[in-house]
This record gives sequence, C-alpha cells and structure tokens, in this order.
Amino acid sequence: MKRASWFIVTVILLLSLCGCGRELERPALEDMAMIGVMGFDYVDREKIDVTVSVPVPSKNKESTQVYSTFASMTSEAMLNLATKAERSMSLSQLRVILFSEEYARKVGIGKVILDLYRNPIVGENVYIAVVQGKAKDVIKKTYNHRPEINTYLNSLLRPRVETAFSSFATIHDFVFMMTSNTMDPNLPYLIQSDGEIQITKAALFRVDRMIGMYSQREGKLVQGFLGRERLPRMSFEFQHETKTGKKQREKVVFDFVRAKTKVRSEGSLKKPVIHIDLKVRGMLVGYSGNKDLEKRTQFRTLIQELEKRIKKESMEMLVRFQKQGVDPAQLEESIRQKYYGKWTRETGLALYKKAKFNVRVHVDIVGFGTLK
Repeated sequence: MKRASWFIVTVILLLSLCGCGRELERPALEDMAMIGVMGFDYVDREKIDVTVSVPVPSKNKESTQVYSTFASMTSEAMLNLATKAERSMSLSQLRVILFSEEYARKVGIGKVILDLYRNPIVGENVYIAVVQGKAKDVIKKTYNHRPEINTYLNSLLRPRVETAFSSFATIHDFVFMMTSNTMDPNLPYLIQSDGEIQITKAALFRVDRMIGMYSQREGKLVQGFLGRERLPRMSFEFQHETKTGKKQREKVVFDFVRAKTKVRSEGSLKKPVIHIDLKVRGMLVGYSGNKDLEKRTQFRTLIQELEKRIKKESMEMLVRFQKQGVDPAQLEESIRQKYYGKWTRETGLALYKKAKFNVRVHVDIVGFGTLK
C-alpha cells in the first residue's frame, strides 16, 4: 500500500513538472523563409558551395534574399544557413535545383539528389538543371524585365513543346533514370546570354555524373525514341546540283503533329540488332526550294529526302552514344525484354555496345498550307 502511494505521488510530480518546461512556438507563415532555388558549386570532393534563394513578399516589387555557405551535405548546409537568416528556413517550397557543370562532372549529383529526395519536406516536383559556370552566379544575377529568380527559373524549366529536346526531369524523374537498369539520365543545360537564361542543350549523364552534352536537334530525336508524341519543329537543309552544274539550296521547316516509335531487338545476344521504326506526321510550315509541291512526284521526292536525312542523323547519333557507353534513348530495354537470367546495368551496356542499329523512318506530310 505504501509503495502504491509513492508511485501515485511520483506520477503527479512528473505531470506537474511537464507544464513548467518552456515550449518553442512554431513560427508563423510570415516568419518562414521559403527557399525556392538551391545551387551547388564545386569546391573539392568533400565540400560543396551551397547557395539558396528566398523570395521576400512585398506589395510594390518582388525581391529575393540570397544566402551561401560551405558544407559537406545538404543537411549541414541547412543548419549553417539557418544561423544566417532572420527567419526560419524551410525547403517546403523548393522548386529548382541547379548544379554547376564542374560539380556535375567532377563529383556527380547523385548524393545531393538522394539527400533531398529522402527529405519528407521536399516535394517531388522540383526541377533540376545544369548550368554553365557557377550556379551561384545564376542565382545572384538580376535579370531585366523578368520576375524574381525563383519564379523565372520555375517557369523556364516547365516542360513545353518548344523546349522538349530535354527530359526536364523533376527530382523524382531523375532518381528513376539514375537507378534504371536500361537508360541514362539527361537534364537541361542552361547558359547566361545577354542578361537572360537560355536552355541551349541537354546534359548527358552516366548514372549520376555528367559526361557530355548533345544538341537540341539530337535531343528531339532522343525524345522521339523515348516515345514522346509531340516534338518541337525541325529544319532541314538540302543542296542539289542541277543539270547545268548550278548548286541549289532547299530549306524545309517541319512541324511535328505526331510521332510514334517502336523499338524491338532480334538476333542472338552475341550479335543483337535493335530495330527502330519512327513514324512522324506533320506539316510544312516553311519551304524555300524549287519543287512544285502540288505535283505528286516532286512532293514524294521531298518526303524521301526527309526520311533519308532523319535516318542518317539518327544513326550517327546512336553510334556516337554507343561509343560513349551511354543510352539516353533507353534502347537497352528492347534487349532486356528478351534476356533470360539476372539483368544488371553492366549486362545491358555490354550488349548495347555490340548491338547494330536498323532505323526506319516514315514521314507523312499532312499539309503545307499556302506554300507552293
């Protein structure tokens, strides 16, 4: 009985002491510093130069606060940055992650991406891009006639038909590509030009490390092979020689209405052959040449020229990727579907490197408006 009394008294004392502790109030929304853009620059293999951009609400003009620190991981960077800001920093509104080309090439972006991906506060719709020079410079710069950097970059990196030569990967998409056993990631490559930010190329990765770039034109073909139905416009230029020996130049601007691709493989695993059937439908929105497109034979000749050119460019690009040992078009998947046994990325790359390509292109021009 005596022991039970002591137990009850102890519980009462503990409950009363709990009320004496000082509680930290959660900050109100206006006291939060919502990070919109994070930039990562190379220092060495252990340290990262981290820069964040925080929009400041204002009635008159949008403004941005920028903070920087050196750290070995993102969580350490957040601790350092929290001591510099007058408000509580949060990653809940993070929209864009930038990496300098130097960091992406020398270190690889996988560790940073996985750190943020595992953070429950960070959303999945965060866009990632690689920048020429330093990410810090892109974030700190003021751009004329543009909204503050958080809104500007978030709008710029949203997928559109005009810039669909890159995957425009979110953090979720990149983790999927990075951990895939049948493809390699690609990201938009940004440069600063005349006070603006421009998406010029696509950065090509081997797992998480940048190894090169490919052009907008090659990016359109890659996206077509990946199954994207709507592709950006492409221009083609042909040179012909007349019977009198005079050279004529012909230029065509083709607007894709729809693209459809089928990839399959056959042959033995020692000599796999990857067949790619690319069917595109579109309209001619620009033409400068001497053909009379109302005449069936000349119209058909133009279609055959387009088919040959797309096939030639596709073959050259695929052979180059093959030599580099990267597969952004996910062609290994066609081999994996017929492979028996344990599949690994090393197995896929070994088969991909010795595969032969057979590209067939079918172009269907559904109209050319008022062009002759």
